[in-house]
Amino acid sequence: MHIKPIFIPVQSFHIQADLYTQNLKSPYIIMAHGLGAEKSCSLEQYIQFYLELGYNICCFDHRGFGQSTGKYKYLVDQKSQLQDWQAVIHYLKKEFQLTEQDLILWGYSFSGGHVLTLASQQRYHAVIANFPHVDGFASLLDYPKRYLLPATCLALADLLYSLFGKTKFMKVVSKNRFAVLSGKDCYEGFYSLIDQSQHWENRVPARIVLTIPFYRPIRVGHKIQTPTLIVGAKHDSLIPISKTRKMAKQSSAITYVEKKCGHFDLFHPSFLNGIQAWHHDFLKKIPYKNK
Repeated sequence: MHIKPIFIPVQSFHIQADLYTQNLKSPYIIMAHGLGAEKSCSLEQYIQFYLELGYNICCFDHRGFGQSTGKYKYLVDQKSQLQDWQAVIHYLKKEFQLTEQDLILWGYSFSGGHVLTLASQQRYHAVIANFPHVDGFASLLDYPKRYLLPATCLALADLLYSLFGKTKFMKVVSKNRFAVLSGKDCYEGFYSLIDQSQHWENRVPARIVLTIPFYRPIRVGHKIQTPTLIVGAKHDSLIPISKTRKMAKQSSAITYVEKKCGHFDLFHPSFLNGIQAWHHDFLKKIPYKNK
């Protein structure tokens, strides 16, 4: 197996990715983490799992995260992140003479919303969306009411600051729940993904608060023709499980499974093996024509 760090151009920036190639006759899995996280935040458990199954992998950080560059550090923006995904897809297609049918898109949480959105636009070999962001407006309704106005004011201030090239940050998670991710389990859950030796900045530009309610992949679910696995978390504190279930019913191409767990349990030993088994069972049912 060959592991190669690569830098993929997107606009005037570049996306840093780790490319694992071992079998040119196997599909390529493209992976990225969720809101505020980097590929170093526990994704290696899934990378190793897929490598053992014989897949090639391209795991990347969205612009502004890790070694990926961007106009603003740690900016979470669905439009630019979707552009990042498209840039990685274009790179792999060109570099290895692939088509969309050679690619598997893998996302979690916010990036789970990205892969569902991309699947509504183009048919890929497969898509796996773990505890995906499906309806930002529904998630907003679960946000602590006492923090709605302060969060909105902070986001508006960040937009004003951006006119001068500056940023007002907001915590990704917080013990008192005044953060972008405000579920009761989010502070401990997010930090459980981070190794003690790892440096991670618990902040993102606050403007995301104004845009995330309008990011609603559930509105385009009916367009999905790619074989898609959606994994839901019954006790998800960020994505209402009723909306995840509704999303899964939007297309006959979607397979839905659900775990009695929370939003961050995708990476925890009690649930990891079972979820990975679902991934394996799903993928092995999709015929792949070797190149």
